Amino acid sequence: MRSFLLSLVAAAAAIAAAPANAAITLDTCTMSCTGPTTASNVTTIGYSDTGLDSSFTESLSFTNDAAALYSITLTTSTSAVDFTSAILSGGGTDYVLHKIVDDGTNEFWSFVNPPSNQYGIGAGSYTLTLMGDNHDSSGSLGGTVTITAAVPEPATWGMMLLGFAGMGLALRRRRRPVFAQIA
Repeated sequence: MRSFLLSLVAAAAAIAAAPANAAITLDTCTMSCTGPTTASNVTTIGYSDTGLDSSFTESLSFTNDAAALYSITLTTSTSAVDFTSAILSGGGTDYVLHKIVDDGTNEFWSFVNPPSNQYGIGAGSYTLTLMGDNHDSSGSLGGTVTITAAVPEPATWGMMLLGFAGMGLALRRRRRPVFAQIA
């Protein structure tokens, strides 16, 4: 029993020490892109563009090797810039974003209506395509693609396994009631 507990603790420590292995790479960008930058299990790709044509189409492509929760923001510098569509394509699916709020300068786009700022998407190569109109030569656009790991970190799995093992040991050590026997 003691060796079982020691091996369980050793396995949990090994799992907790293993780093998360999700990798996100920026493949192409027709705008000025920054990133990807990762802090904890959240990766961010920033994008912006100035001097937009009267009708513009911009895109950025990236690859994510693990399932994740995606959040995308779109912003403009003036009310003269309007997005007409925002689509995240990849994995055989087009995830169409919908305009939820337009206060004249900033627009909030979401994957679903009512707004949900995160959407679970599998691993693969994706392209975010933004289309819109610019009625002012000084108009610009910007925003971020935020990708949060959808699976728990290895340390979380280790703690969960340790908890299950502890519950199993507690149940095993529990005395079973003795019922009266009828002779």
